[in-house]
Amino acid sequence: MGSSEKRKYKRVAIKLDLSCHKVGSTAKKFHTGCTVNVSPGGLYFETAADVFKPGNLLKVELSIPPTAGLLEFGGSISGLGKVLRIHTISGSRTDTDLPSVRSGVALEFCQSPKLCM
Repeated sequence: MGSSEKRKYKRVAIKLDLSCHKVGSTAKKFHTGCTVNVSPGGLYFETAADVFKPGNLLKVELSIPPTAGLLEFGGSISGLGKVLRIHTISGSRTDTDLPSVRSGVALEFCQSPKLCM
């Protein structure tokens, strides 16, 4: 039997702190969240913000923790992406500081994300 996976890129389950804002918004309000998974083509993150809609363009920045022998002082990855889907998530969550009701956001990168050190 063949696999039903239709994604172009393999996802990696990784929890990274994320901050983002809507491109073109005059408010430039930053929202925070935590990734659930990341791939070269996009990411899925959870956030307390409920302001995103499919089609929104977001500037995102992922915080990369220091890693011995790789990124000694840490860094960040930034990119531009389009919101594909929003899911309302409810229920208790003990592994993050996010509230029990939050949004799950599927984002497709419009351009390859860049490593910033």
